[in-house]
Amino acid sequence: MSTRYFSLLFILYISIVIGLAYFIPIAPHEAKIFFASNDIVSKLMHLSSNYFYGTFGIRIFFVLAGILSVGLFYIVAKDNLQNTKDTMSVTMIFAFLPAIIVGSVVANISILILLFLLTYLIAHKRKWYLLEILSASGLWYISDGSIIFFLALVFYSIMIREWRTLIMSILFISILYFQHRWIEIGGKPIGHLAEIFGLYGVIFTPFLFLFFIFTINAIWIREPKNIIGYIAFTAFLITMLLSIRQKITIIDFAPYMLIGIIPMLTRYLTSLRVRLSQFQSNYKRGFLLSISFLFIGMFIIISTPIIFYVKNKSPYNFTNKIYKPYLLAQKLKKENKQCYATKELKERYQLQFYNINPCK
Repeated sequence: MSTRYFSLLFILYISIVIGLAYFIPIAPHEAKIFFASNDIVSKLMHLSSNYFYGTFGIRIFFVLAGILSVGLFYIVAKDNLQNTKDTMSVTMIFAFLPAIIVGSVVANISILILLFLLTYLIAHKRKWYLLEILSASGLWYISDGSIIFFLALVFYSIMIREWRTLIMSILFISILYFQHRWIEIGGKPIGHLAEIFGLYGVIFTPFLFLFFIFTINAIWIREPKNIIGYIAFTAFLITMLLSIRQKITIIDFAPYMLIGIIPMLTRYLTSLRVRLSQFQSNYKRGFLLSISFLFIGMFIIISTPIIFYVKNKSPYNFTNKIYKPYLLAQKLKKENKQCYATKELKERYQLQFYNINPCK
């Protein structure tokens, strides 16, 4: 990929996330966080809403975090890939993953986790110890699921005998333990494993996720592992183990697995380039198929608000929870009604965001 195309695609990514953040109505989880939570996401939403109006106002920090994350990812990829063109290619694949686009658009904790995670990887590579501590502290502060990250660092630091990282990781795990902040374990084996595979298929796109599973296991079994490999594999392994018995919160794991795009593409390019040109066709076709699904997912995300504003109705069943409350609010305003009774708690918060209060 040339620098020119990379720049154009990066500008396209920024334009897409800003446009989607402006036009997509408030999501159920955003409304609930905004009105019924006091975590870091809620605080950032309220802070920005004081200066910017509407849904874009509550999302501005997360849009900026998403754009900054892509920039930081480029630096991390450059640290791990020798070729600048490869670095630009993997960064654009990362930027246009459905999880990154959606995470950059709606208010959520995962994009903040990713931001601190990438900052840590940059600081660790350069031995910027103060920034390492600050970024690790940020992860500890914003997410109970950061215990996954610190466990991965424990395994990594033991294997390479990096005692400073080991002491830091154990310290943060101990703090999380004494604060009773960890991932709850329980439930019954009733099909959550299949569900988590479906969720990751949406986050990565199906073919990229299958390739991710193949790559992460191949690297773990046969090849030298770096810190990214440890983090991605630990998150994947814990996901699989926990989802056998319980439903897991995807945002606790996805950011740590998304950085696995780097070793995934590294392995693909290595496998491609060691073969003669006449034996490369299957690899190239598989890559094109994976990228095709990536752009299909991106097209669905981008086209959804366009179809909505053209037809004035929810374009897909899975978007009803976002668009129907918005349409209902507009209808009630036209009828000069200022309240509406609904049993759905999240819908009540969505309507409240549009100044339609619950009827007493």
